[in-house]
Amino acid sequence: MLTVDFIGLFITVCFIGLRYPHCVLGAAFVHDLGAIIAALFFQGRIDAIVAAGAFGTAAVSGVKAGAPAILVAFGGPLANYLVGASLGGAAWEKTAHLLHPGAALKQPFAVVNLRLAALSALVTIWQLI
Repeated sequence: MLTVDFIGLFITVCFIGLRYPHCVLGAAFVHDLGAIIAALFFQGRIDAIVAAGAFGTAAVSGVKAGAPAILVAFGGPLANYLVGASLGGAAWEKTAHLLHPGAALKQPFAVVNLRLAALSALVTIWQLI
């Protein structure tokens, strides 16, 4: 079952990229796709997916506890990091622009993916604690 949380997406747009909401939605898609691919890689059964940007979760059963479960939990942030790092946009930006959600960027999709990876990793750690 897929559930779309518009409040979570709106909050993600506010925290990640006010100037580039279309890039934030693309990065949220990459995040959810990463969670799905990680769950399928470890042969888990996907029960539900909540698409809420950085606050999105995937309920997966049938995955062994330990490293596979942690990799499934961090599948979304890992996918965002890989996309952001492979596009190489952070190298062309000023350090202050990497953190400011309203900054004008030269490579917005790469930087938005890196921002979403960081925020989503923090949210995932918070949920696991």
